Order: sequence, then structure tokens, then C-alpha cells
Amino acid sequence: MSKKIAILFPGQGSQYEGMGKDILESKSCEDIYNIFEKIVDKETFEIVKEASLESLSRTRYAQLAIFLNSMCLYSIIKEEILDKDNIQVESMAGLSLGEYSALCASSIIDLESAIELVYNRGIIMEKGAANKGSMMAILKSDMDTVSSLVEEARKEQVLSICNLNSPSQIVVGGEYSALDRLEKLCKENKIKRTVRLDVEGPFHTEILRESSNEFEDYLKRVTFKNSNLDVFSNLDAKVYTKDSDIVAKLKEQMCSTVLFEECILNMISQGCDTFIEIGPGKTLTGFVKKIDKTVEVLNIEKLSDMDKIKRYEV
Repeated sequence: MSKKIAILFPGQGSQYEGMGKDILESKSCEDIYNIFEKIVDKETFEIVKEASLESLSRTRYAQLAIFLNSMCLYSIIKEEILDKDNIQVESMAGLSLGEYSALCASSIIDLESAIELVYNRGIIMEKGAANKGSMMAILKSDMDTVSSLVEEARKEQVLSICNLNSPSQIVVGGEYSALDRLEKLCKENKIKRTVRLDVEGPFHTEILRESSNEFEDYLKRVTFKNSNLDVFSNLDAKVYTKDSDIVAKLKEQMCSTVLFEECILNMISQGCDTFIEIGPGKTLTGFVKKIDKTVEVLNIEKLSDMDKIKRYEV
């Protein structure tokens, strides 16, 4: 019986110094580079390709670098394996920024428009969230407990659940003092581990509301197309359709909870049994393994990883 394949794309936080050097040297990516250079300024493009630790700590560069890395790698995999071996992909999704990679890979958004969106999204998010708060992962707790503690810690400040990533990871974001109170409450309630995330602000919270309004202007310029693939939205974990208001969904995604776990569960319920993460890191691979141990999952972040697809006999 043939496998039903879903492709996943990572979001911000998956970046690491020097990532994708082997991919960026591939001639298969030259067309993508040429389009990138037409849209972003030369200095930014060189910074993104260099992928230094300092530059990747900034939202505007990290998002572009992850997107470039993901799309180049997907392009190579599609050309050299998926198309050549007639391997069918059923579904796609991404985590936050990764949703743009999924929308581009599925041809709902053309590459030029996707680069323009990611470029401006990074700038707008960096500017809108700077010095206004942060994010924290809460591990091995449950939704009811975390929701209750968030309510208690909020005290008329911004504090909310940003990401529902897996049964064992919930990410919360908000103002600094509210996060401090929440961290203290977690310890008092015997939650063994919390991790402050190395991000520039409290993404996917109401603090980004004005930023999402600004970003809407860029979204309205894009012509969205239909796709023969199912692409799942972070906002409601449903498949984008020709009737979906994509502008409204992507606008809201910036300041709303990312329902990644629910996206995966819905993919599985539609029959997907093999998940391939394409792009830097293997964060999503770890999430999927925690969501459902019965599905096959592999990550491809460099060219040498492509043999994994053949070994899995997808």
C-alpha cells in the first residue's frame, strides 16, 4: 500500500549558524537566488546567505534565511526525487513562518510574492515586537493547567498561549513581567521545566495586532491560486480552499495562537502516515513523534539527508 506523504516546513527558531551552505552552493537553486536578488536588497541577500549567528538573531534576517533554505531544499528534492520517482505528496503545513513555505511550495503563492511577503513580514514583526516582551515554552503540562496559570499571571497585561506544538509543549508569550509571574507560578505548581525562547518579541500575541494590520496591505497585493495539495492553516488547522479568505487568515496568524498539533492530527485523520520536514533543524520532527508515535517521520536539512527518503521507501 502506498504511503500518504505530508511535507512540513519549520519556522523561526530553527535557524543555526552557517545553515544550508551545501544547499546554497547547488546550481539547482540559481533561479531562486536570481528572484531573491531582484526583490531584497543586495546587502540583505548577502547577510541571509552568510547565515552568521549575529544576523540570525534578528527576525528580519532569520525569517528570510529559513525561507530561502527551505525553498531551495524543497526545489532540489522535488526535482531529483519526487518528480523523478513519481512520488505524490498529499498535504503540506508549516509552523508560523513555515506556512509561507508551504503556501509557496504548493503554488498557492508564487515565489516572487512569497519572498516579498516574508521579507516584509520579518521587518514588520521585528519592529512591532521589539522590547515589548518575550516567549516561553512550557514542557510536560496540559492545556487546562497552562490556561489557568496564564489567567492568574496576566493581571491586565498581555499574556497568552502562542503555540500549541505537541502534547508536551505549549508556548506562551507576553509582556516581561507577566512572563516572570507565569514562570514563578509554574514552579509553584510543580511544572518541572520552562524555557525562555531566544526571540525578539512576543509573537502570535495581541502585541502584534498593529503589525498585522500593517502587514495586511502587503497581503492584499498578492494573487492567491488554487492547489491540488491540501495546505493546512495555522489559524484554524483547516485546509485552505478556493473560498478561504487567505488574506484574513495570514493577517490573523501573526497575532493568534498557532495550532500546529491540531494541523498534524487533522493530516493524520485524512490518512497521512509519513511526514517529511524540509528545512533547518528537526524541531517539527520531534513534535510529530510526540503527537503520534505510529506515523513515520524524517527530517531533511542538508543534501546528504536526501537518502533518507529512499531508505524510508516513500
